[in-house]
Amino acid sequence: MDIQDIDRVRLINLINTRRKERGLSAVKLAEALGLSPRTVIMILQGTRLPSATVLAQLLQIVEISEDEIPRITQPMPRPAGKHIFISYSHRDSAYLDRLMVHLKPLQRQGLIDPWVDTKLLAGEKWKKEIEKALKNARVAVLLISADFLASDFIVENELPPLLHNAEEKGTLIIPVILKSCRFTRDKNLREFQSINSPDEPLSLADENERELIYDTIAQRIEDVMGK
Repeated sequence: MDIQDIDRVRLINLINTRRKERGLSAVKLAEALGLSPRTVIMILQGTRLPSATVLAQLLQIVEISEDEIPRITQPMPRPAGKHIFISYSHRDSAYLDRLMVHLKPLQRQGLIDPWVDTKLLAGEKWKKEIEKALKNARVAVLLISADFLASDFIVENELPPLLHNAEEKGTLIIPVILKSCRFTRDKNLREFQSINSPDEPLSLADENERELIYDTIAQRIEDVMGK
C-alpha cells in the first residue's frame, strides 16, 4: 500500500469512527494486530505511524476499503536535503542524547544529517552557523519543556525562522513534550501535532514508553526522508 499521499489526520478520524461503530477497543485491535495496546493507542491518536502492512491489516479489521482512504490532492512540497535541526534546552541534554542514539542508524545510512549546537567548534561564528542550519532544515525536532520555553535564545532566534519555514517551505516541525509545560497554551506551537500527548510527557513515562516515543520520532523522520 502506498501511504505517502494519505491524509493521515482524516484517515485516523475515519478509523476511530469505524472502530467505535463496531465496538472495537484499542485492546481488541492490539490483539488482532499482534501489537501492544500502547502502540495501538499511539496509532489511534495519530502520534505513531503504522507500517504499510499494519495499516492494511487495520483497515481490513475496521472495514475501510481502498476507495474510502482519504488522499492528499495537493501535498505541500517539502524542502530537499537531509538536514535535521534539533532545538532543545541544555538542561534537557539527557533527552537529546537518547534521541541521538535512535537517530544514529539513519545517520549511518546517510539518510539524515542532524544538527545540534554540540557540533559547533571553537572559533566558529556560532550564530551564523545556527542561522545556516535553521535555513537548511528539512525537519525540526523541538524538545519542549518549561526550560525550552523559558530560553530567550530559542524563542527569539530559533523558533521564528523554523515556524516561518514551516509555513512557507513546508519544513516539518516535530514537537516532543519532555516535561509538563504550557505547550498547549502557546498560540504558535500548539498548532503542531506533538509526537506524544502533552498530558503524557516523557518525564512521566517508563523506559519502554520513552523508547517507543524515541522510535516514533525516528520513524517519522525516516518516513519523510524516504519520500
